Amino acid sequence: MREDSGDMWIYPKMRLKLISWNIGKFIFLSKSIFWHILFIYPNKEEMVLAFLRILQPNCKTPFMNSSYKNFLLVILTCLVIFSCKQEKKSETSPEIEQKAATAVLARTRYTIGDSISIGFSQPVAQFQVMWNGTIVSGAKQVSDSVIIKAVSEKTGWKQLIVNGTTKSNETFADTLSVELLSDISPKEMTYSVLSSFPHQKTSFTEGLEFYKGELYESTGENGKSLLLKIDLKTGATIKSVPLADQYFGEGLTIFNDKIYQLTWTTGVGFRYNMDFTLDKTFTYYTQGWGMTHTDSSIIMGDGSNKLYYFNAEFQKTGELEVYDNKGPVLKINELEYVDGYVFANIWETDKIIQIDLATGKVVGSMDMKNIIPGEVDQTGSSVLNGIAYQPFENAFYITGKNWPTLFKIKVSGAAKKNSKTIALK
Repeated sequence: MREDSGDMWIYPKMRLKLISWNIGKFIFLSKSIFWHILFIYPNKEEMVLAFLRILQPNCKTPFMNSSYKNFLLVILTCLVIFSCKQEKKSETSPEIEQKAATAVLARTRYTIGDSISIGFSQPVAQFQVMWNGTIVSGAKQVSDSVIIKAVSEKTGWKQLIVNGTTKSNETFADTLSVELLSDISPKEMTYSVLSSFPHQKTSFTEGLEFYKGELYESTGENGKSLLLKIDLKTGATIKSVPLADQYFGEGLTIFNDKIYQLTWTTGVGFRYNMDFTLDKTFTYYTQGWGMTHTDSSIIMGDGSNKLYYFNAEFQKTGELEVYDNKGPVLKINELEYVDGYVFANIWETDKIIQIDLATGKVVGSMDMKNIIPGEVDQTGSSVLNGIAYQPFENAFYITGKNWPTLFKIKVSGAAKKNSKTIALK
């Protein structure tokens, strides 16, 4: 065995630990210096100069022997190469600028039947206009613009695609959006009260519907929400199911012998059997407000001007935008379907409107302020909310949140699609 004790005779494991420790110290110190300099010298040239000062022979930086300086030299070289590449990339590959549209609209809101003027920002050699996916024939060009008719069955936002070639031989394709208002003014409807029935003042009514002659109701408020079956003559509860406290009950409808009930902001709905046992829960990605159904679809509102269509499994199948001749009709709340139309009350108003489901147009409007019970505080939340239609009686039943009365009314002046809807004559 050798008696001298130089570094070369340190046990192999100890040598590995020493090497590992030095590498770790190398990396730690290099990182510290790099980020320190980067913070002080955000400018690239200043940062390089700072590194060069450290590499000078007379540098007094602690622990800065020749090995560390060599390592930092490698870092500096990589930094310079990386910076050069970035500069080259920015010089040769500039960000693509947004190309200015060739086809433009002076305004986006029109009434169905209006003439829409599409302007061009530069002279155009040829063009083609597509309106809702269909090529427009007979578009009239006037100077530097083209005129088309806003022809549409339905109200709402429509897509307009204009493509072609400019006189400088550049191609263009621009997508424009147009908002279409109804071309008719809603007709004023009137009503007469036929009779009245007691209604539970504790019921914060959110949904109301008849099914096979029996009345069902959904009520709201957290911790108080219920699904109810009601005795029409007395207002008493025949059957009820409470919702968990986190749910605020909303609209209901009965479709294919199943009861559907919405909640307000939780995105969860409930489907019950007719004996009120829970069949399933379902989800949706908007607020839940009113609900009704046609022969083939469930219709739901979310407080906007949109109505959404769903199948029995609550899978969305379509939507409809509701407009009158002034603009989108917002805050659509409780819904009731009658022969191709939806009757809906507008939240925080005394108004019921009639919506044509074929077009989205509001075709009728009815002021209900004279029906509000005198004892109801109209400054609070006890607003009109609850519309049910009884086909064999040819009558509507109307109530509100915490109202003491349910009114049976006959509506006059409503639009109708066929003579079978006797109630609307």
